[in-house]
Amino acid sequence: MNITDSLRALARERPDAVAFVRPRGGKVTLREFDRQVDHLARRALAVGIKPGEVVLVAVERPLRLLQLELALARIGAAAAPPTIDRAFIDQRLIQGEAPPEARPGRHFVDAWFDATPLHDAPVPTHQDPDAASIVFSSSGTTGTPKAIPVTHAQLAARIAVADAGAPLPQVPRTICVPRMSSGAGFVTVLRVLFAGGTIVSAATPEEVVAAVERLHVNSLRIMPVWIERLVAALPARARPLAALEKIEVGGAALSPALCRLARERLCEHVFIHYAATETGYLAGGPVDQLDLERGDVGRLAPGVDVEAQDAGGGVVPRGSDGLLRVRAPGCATRYLGLPEASAETFVDGWVVLPDVGRVATDGNVILGGRASDMINVGGYKVNPGTIEDALLSLDVIEDAAAFGVAGANGTTQLCAAIVLRGPVDRATLDARVRERLGNLHPSLVMQMKTIPRNENGKILRHELVSMAQAAGVPGAR
Repeated sequence: MNITDSLRALARERPDAVAFVRPRGGKVTLREFDRQVDHLARRALAVGIKPGEVVLVAVERPLRLLQLELALARIGAAAAPPTIDRAFIDQRLIQGEAPPEARPGRHFVDAWFDATPLHDAPVPTHQDPDAASIVFSSSGTTGTPKAIPVTHAQLAARIAVADAGAPLPQVPRTICVPRMSSGAGFVTVLRVLFAGGTIVSAATPEEVVAAVERLHVNSLRIMPVWIERLVAALPARARPLAALEKIEVGGAALSPALCRLARERLCEHVFIHYAATETGYLAGGPVDQLDLERGDVGRLAPGVDVEAQDAGGGVVPRGSDGLLRVRAPGCATRYLGLPEASAETFVDGWVVLPDVGRVATDGNVILGGRASDMINVGGYKVNPGTIEDALLSLDVIEDAAAFGVAGANGTTQLCAAIVLRGPVDRATLDARVRERLGNLHPSLVMQMKTIPRNENGKILRHELVSMAQAAGVPGAR
């Protein structure tokens, strides 16, 4: 099998169906889309890209990025994002025009898109279900991102699991905010296309709001950090976006406050989407059936098993907290070039996640944060989310992040970064934070313009640690 076989079959069955709408309204039919994928696949073969190779794709335009990713998958190669280690890359596809002297393995692709097709006949697809179809990058919230190869069979399984656990509208017209090189973005786009739907491209919150109304977009795939951005882009006193049937939110925890804001101002039907780059979709559900206060992220999808483990790797009873492990049809089995990390994460057919949580007796998954994020302060395990929620309850704080920094005496110092809504007297701010947090008052509170996050909205705590060390945490080494 090859994941692009479904695209080719759809292009034959429904050639005039609209697959993609550009930001300014230009439409691309399924036939045009698939022919361009074939055209790019031939270009890739012509420059010497071979089955089994990992190809870095550094292209910004969403449509071009998607078509290049599928073209490489069609010929048995695997696209990878620019964030992964260059040691794992065989060749590169780069945005722009070729310079007079291009280095071997570096191909500038702008001219490919307007060039005359080399042939009209379909490119033969590379038929190996166990070949890598794409390489995703881990979130990088704790350091260097890991490269995660996902095979054609695993990708097909991820699509099937997500379709079963989080059904799309009957005829989806979808804006997908996560990049098409991410696990969430790529799978979402393929789900929509394979369902005979349309992907609508929009890059900014203003473009998203305008496209929903103008093009009757009926579903959004976003991260929590986008909710406030979209609300800010709405016209004054605007009603919820009438065309929307569903908003899927994933990539980071959705707070009750953001959930209320989304339901009041954007769309009543908000759906939690719990997934991992190593595994694909795992659980989810409509927020009106979930208890966000307890960390509820929904019911397990069909075919997905999740268990909680104790510190020794033993399985704890259902309803007890532990480090989560997952078994699902679309799980990856390794990281590129990292045998030790692979052995720790991919164990006997299970994927050990960095998430602490439990499977409740009602079958829902309850998250309690990331194991790597937990802050050990003098022997007490502090969930940074607890600190962040307390800080965000202060009306003067717009955004917040908690983290730990190693102290000179061997203990960890609790620190925080905050973004203020406006000018606040420092002494007054410190007093309010101390009143709210008591003994958990941070040793250092850094005021920032923005909290560093990855594209899914997850806090990059390792960057905050470096900033705090540079600022001089009291008692830190």
